[in-house]
Amino acid sequence: MRDCESQGLKSNLHSHSQYCDGHATVHELAAAAHKAGMGVWGVSPHAPIAVWSDCNMKREDVPAYLADVEALKREYNGRMHVFTGMEVDYLSREFGPHIDYFQELPLDFRIGSVHFVPDQKGEQHDCDGSAANFARKLHDYYRDDLDYVVKRYFEQVLNMIDLGGFDLLGHFDKIAGNASAACADIEERGWYADLVADVIDAAVSRGLTAEINTKAIYDRQRLYPTERWWPLMREKGLDIVISTDCHYPEKADLGYAETQSRLASMK
Repeated sequence: MRDCESQGLKSNLHSHSQYCDGHATVHELAAAAHKAGMGVWGVSPHAPIAVWSDCNMKREDVPAYLADVEALKREYNGRMHVFTGMEVDYLSREFGPHIDYFQELPLDFRIGSVHFVPDQKGEQHDCDGSAANFARKLHDYYRDDLDYVVKRYFEQVLNMIDLGGFDLLGHFDKIAGNASAACADIEERGWYADLVADVIDAAVSRGLTAEINTKAIYDRQRLYPTERWWPLMREKGLDIVISTDCHYPEKADLGYAETQSRLASMK
């Protein structure tokens, strides 16, 4: 994959298909990616997980998924580089990208992401999704303690980085979307900025690449991580790629050109 990046190919390593919460087959998504001019396409379903989730693939579907992507590699050989990946949730030191199950799968890359945050009793809840659902969970599960949720989220990210086992750091400030809907100025707080800086430092020390995720560029008018952190990422020497987090064929290159232009304007 590094060789592909060095060639300057248009690339996306974050996509979701029928194997998880995507809305097309891997073949339909790959066809859309090729039509959009992608030179590199990474397939990355939400990996099997240790808690209930209707967004993650089932473990029994993994062999079929791996076979599907191998077929894609043959189909697009010489036309588009296709890579087999998974987006793996970090839950705890007992479950994340670092565990043997994910390390032993024949994957080309792994995305490490945090979507779940344990509440004060240690029970896991998905903090992604709509702002309305997050507000309900904040009240029902987290005692309306937004600072707790945000700080615990970044603690999860830092623990995941420390344990390793993945190549691409997924949307490392994703909590900001729902947290800022609950409290508009939360990203302005000094402790929040310190946590983001800690994540960037940890990612650099591990030699990770961080994605700039374009999925919410138009509906929420937001990128993950948000642009305010890009100069610090550049200053610290954190490797960056653009990912569209594609769930629909028509969004294979959603916001790609615009984000690339914004990045270029920083130079």
